[in-house]
Amino acid sequence: MEKATLIRRIISYMLVLTAAPVMVVLFATVMPRRSFLLVAIVMAAVAVGAFCLNFEKEKDNGARTVLTAVFAALSTASRVVFAAVPGFKPIMSVTMFAGMYLGGDAGFLVGALTALLSNFVFGQGGWTPFQMLLWGLIGVAGGLFAPVLKKSKIVLCIGGALSGILFSLLIDVWSTVWMKGTFSLPFYLGVITEGLPFTITYAVSNVIFMLILAEPMRKTMERAVVKFGIEEFRPVPSRKRNHKTEPVDGEGCRK
Repeated sequence: MEKATLIRRIISYMLVLTAAPVMVVLFATVMPRRSFLLVAIVMAAVAVGAFCLNFEKEKDNGARTVLTAVFAALSTASRVVFAAVPGFKPIMSVTMFAGMYLGGDAGFLVGALTALLSNFVFGQGGWTPFQMLLWGLIGVAGGLFAPVLKKSKIVLCIGGALSGILFSLLIDVWSTVWMKGTFSLPFYLGVITEGLPFTITYAVSNVIFMLILAEPMRKTMERAVVKFGIEEFRPVPSRKRNHKTEPVDGEGCRK
């Protein structure tokens, strides 16, 4: 990776890891509660800005933008399709895959847009900015740990389970602050206990979707990044793959 590219990547990560959390903290502590949509739009702008910082070659720009949009559409649609099953959705898995194959900045954008867009169906509210942040951070984690996640399904499933558990525990922080006006440990422990079935569902569903989507996603993205020339994010070939016989083709809060 060239030095200029590395610098842009670091800046984009710093942007989403500082600006977005600061916006959520300000919203939860000092901003009017009715300003949630404004905060969500600003966070979406931050996500887009971080993504655009990594623009380089014209061909890569268009291809990565299209692929990121496809991931965002898939993640958003999946939440609607699985609406009848609370907590059991492939959002976190799809977002993590986006980070793994397109970079953490793309992963954050996919997660943030999924929360913002799907909540026009499920309902916008104070939870929207917090969901944008948490799902976005899952995409960032996918980018940061991509080399390890691509090599082992076991690690991938562990990452999926942990992301589900952490999402549940952190969304309960928002629930506590939103309902009590401040953080209360006893109240938070009560919320965690009451939400335990959701926590388990998040973790289990993530593992299931990781197992189902891992191989199809690897094959699809390997062909896509090679076809569009996005070599930096080329997936690690599977150990079982025979390169001589299989060539790569050419160029609501809890809902």
